[in-house]
Amino acid sequence: MKKVFSWVLFLWLTLAFIIFVLFQNTNIKKSGEITVSSLKEETQVYFDPFAIPHIEATSVEDSYRSLGYIMAKERLFQMDLLRRLVQGRFSEVFGEKTIKIDKLMRTLRLEETAKFIQENTLSEEVKKLLTAFLEGVHNAIDKGPIPMEFKILGYEPERFKISDIIGVSGYMALTFAEGIQADIITTEMLEKLPDEKMRVLRIDNIINSNFRIESQTDENKETVFNLNKTIKSLENYIPLFHGSNSWVLSGKRTINGYPILANDPHISISNPHIFYEAHIKSPDLEVYGHFIPLSPFPILGHTPTTAWAITMSEIDDVTLYQEKLNPEKPEQYLFKGEWKNFELKNEVIRVKGSNDINISLKRTIHGPILNGTDFESEGRVLSLNWSFYHPDNNLFQSLYELPKARTVEEFKSAVSHASSPGLNLSWVNKKGDIAWWVMGKYPKLPSGVSYDAVLAGWTGDHEIQGWTSIDENPHRINPDAGVIVTANYKPQGKDFEHFKGYWQPAGRQYLIEELLASKELWSKEDLKKVQTNTVVPNYSNIVNTFLKVLKKRTLNHEEQILLNYLEKWDGNCHSKSVGCTLFSVLNFQTGENLFLDELGQDVFEQLGKTSRFWLSYQHLMKSLDNPFWDNIESQRVESGEEVIYQSFIESVSFLKDKLGHKVSSWEWSRLHKISYIHPLGRVFPLNLLFNVKEEGIDGSRYSINNIGQGVYSSNFSPVVAPATRRIIDMASTKHSYGILPTGNSGNPISPFFNDQGKLYKNGEYRDQLMDWKQIRKLDPLILHPED
Repeated sequence: MKKVFSWVLFLWLTLAFIIFVLFQNTNIKKSGEITVSSLKEETQVYFDPFAIPHIEATSVEDSYRSLGYIMAKERLFQMDLLRRLVQGRFSEVFGEKTIKIDKLMRTLRLEETAKFIQENTLSEEVKKLLTAFLEGVHNAIDKGPIPMEFKILGYEPERFKISDIIGVSGYMALTFAEGIQADIITTEMLEKLPDEKMRVLRIDNIINSNFRIESQTDENKETVFNLNKTIKSLENYIPLFHGSNSWVLSGKRTINGYPILANDPHISISNPHIFYEAHIKSPDLEVYGHFIPLSPFPILGHTPTTAWAITMSEIDDVTLYQEKLNPEKPEQYLFKGEWKNFELKNEVIRVKGSNDINISLKRTIHGPILNGTDFESEGRVLSLNWSFYHPDNNLFQSLYELPKARTVEEFKSAVSHASSPGLNLSWVNKKGDIAWWVMGKYPKLPSGVSYDAVLAGWTGDHEIQGWTSIDENPHRINPDAGVIVTANYKPQGKDFEHFKGYWQPAGRQYLIEELLASKELWSKEDLKKVQTNTVVPNYSNIVNTFLKVLKKRTLNHEEQILLNYLEKWDGNCHSKSVGCTLFSVLNFQTGENLFLDELGQDVFEQLGKTSRFWLSYQHLMKSLDNPFWDNIESQRVESGEEVIYQSFIESVSFLKDKLGHKVSSWEWSRLHKISYIHPLGRVFPLNLLFNVKEEGIDGSRYSINNIGQGVYSSNFSPVVAPATRRIIDMASTKHSYGILPTGNSGNPISPFFNDQGKLYKNGEYRDQLMDWKQIRKLDPLILHPED
């Protein structure tokens, strides 16, 4: 016992020493005076009780210089990770384990595209502000000290470039481009399954269910899953977007007569989380925003008179092609009967602690080749055509103009510049307008060609015919109903039925609409309850199927108790719910028994990360005689009722092993535990320093409060959650509501590293201050220009 105590004491003393040495003086001052050499005039920064900086400058350029300085002081390591992601340079600091990530990023040519945008589409005004922001960032690096992550990994931060900032749009576009993975998964399933079963898995796409290209080799399939596993591994370093809720109410639907906007973007869980919150004010611009670190323009924000929100549009902006190689000249590919040479580019990946890796990147007329060189000899390669590569792509012009937009026409103009990522933007102004517009340029394929599978690239029959314009994109302005909801579901209205995408299940959208229709007038206080609602949409349909099947069986006393919990469950996945625990485990077990035999483990896991899993699962729960229920690996033919009963028995066994034999203690929070893990916090003892402790929490995968577990895994810990919850009332933008999952600081010894965590867990909010009378009562940090 003494040895154990001595070891623990030694460990904590060692950790305390590391903290003292590496973190000494790394917290930014919150008041007093400092020099920022790039500033032209004195600037005041007021930190509110949650360390949100409120920057007041005499010019818009100085406001961005100050923002760059403050953001770098709080999030420099995260900014550097985003830059390294864009450049494909993780392996320089993380070693061999990130080589596949670097290969993928180099292949996708994010940095090359960012440089093209900088040189060809970026306005001089935007370049000027990006330059000012980077001047502030570099002042912070020069002034030091640098965050301790750099010291642990043994490298110094480099100067940033404008193209690094623009490359962040590539990261965003990648996280929104579900088609990169989903098209490949569909193609894999097309090769595995007969048409009857494919129709079930493609119930959101009834076009050309028989479409197939030439069969691929097993080796090429391995390339497919290397790609998907690589994208998954990105979440160990950089959080990826998964979905979102947003709604806007016009003044005729609110108690005070002014529009209200609500938004909660769903992003994979990380630490620090993806958003940095800040408020900047100059004579020319005032905006309160949620910034992706390294970007000086907020992706979510509000001004004194306007507000905007985002959700994923889910419209497909990716087209994948299979190319044919020349068997005699592998440097050539076939297109319309003619052999063409690949466009080649050689690059070097530097690997910490190992030899450099030389890679050769290839591109066809469709776009970059996704496969690694190990698989190209088989003569089957995949190329990517993506809206991100559109020559007119200019997201940062859109982000620059959004805070300046005062009218619907100006909002539309702001949205028009970007071709990617594909977003729903909801917008309100104080005059009373509400609007929604889909941002992006989307490919128009020939009639009858499936959007959701890999296409034949050599025939010329499946080529993109053009791109949608901003006027063609789905939108709505001041609808009579006084409400617009976007929750990753397909655009509503006959004019937009031709748009195709990987829509999320309708449940969140319909439940939000149902709740908002439950009364005529709303306040921002009322809307908190909608945003934190934990009911699983359409839960009763699935529960009724379970009950119908299980009540036919002879159950023992313990099993009958469980059935009673399920029967009495109200659909809420709050932390104390036993019904939610059983419902969630039973759904997982049933889904695995339903799909695993047909798909195999890899495809099953990939399907579980797409919207099609839940869509097809719900469909099959209403059709228990569908051939999908039969286990193809057994000698007999199983029915849906048999599979559900067997899944129930397996679920009970799983829960006993996991939570013990006392059924009343099977509370959801014992399985559904959220933890915020830092990129360096995956190893001991750094996890003790960098990670936020695991806690049980409300919410579920499909509820409005989408704190969701992975549907393909028996680990029910959340993998995605709202990265903020915002409610902006145009009657009083000086005091809107918001919350972050942890805190605004990225420094583990800062008191603001996890100061919002308890509020977030409890579904509570804090003020987003824009009241300068109140702000100026705070002690300022005065930033002086260099003499």
